[in-house]
Amino acid sequence: MPRHDRDEIARRSGHASWRAAVEATADLPQQEAGRLLGVSHPTIRLWRAELGLAPGAARPSAVDRAAAFRADLQDPRHGSANGYRNLRCRCERCTAAWTTYQRDRRG
Repeated sequence: MPRHDRDEIARRSGHASWRAAVEATADLPQQEAGRLLGVSHPTIRLWRAELGLAPGAARPSAVDRAAAFRADLQDPRHGSANGYRNLRCRCERCTAAWTTYQRDRRG
């Protein structure tokens, strides 16, 4: 994207320059920063790389998120086939939901 287009996008979003806009949204996920600035998230990734900004804070791994889910029995996703299959929860509610799902699927 030409430089003048970047600056115009930044002005529309209330920033003095595209550099200021990217730096102001550096702590946000790419999708959210893109929404705020009115550009696609791959554009945000390119702009951040061009400015040498490190990627946003790393998200917990899928294994960590699944472990946190299994530890919190109050999570509303317990008792779902998703809890059993994707999050590998073997509590009674998730096991029952998976059994019901498989039974319904087989017909």
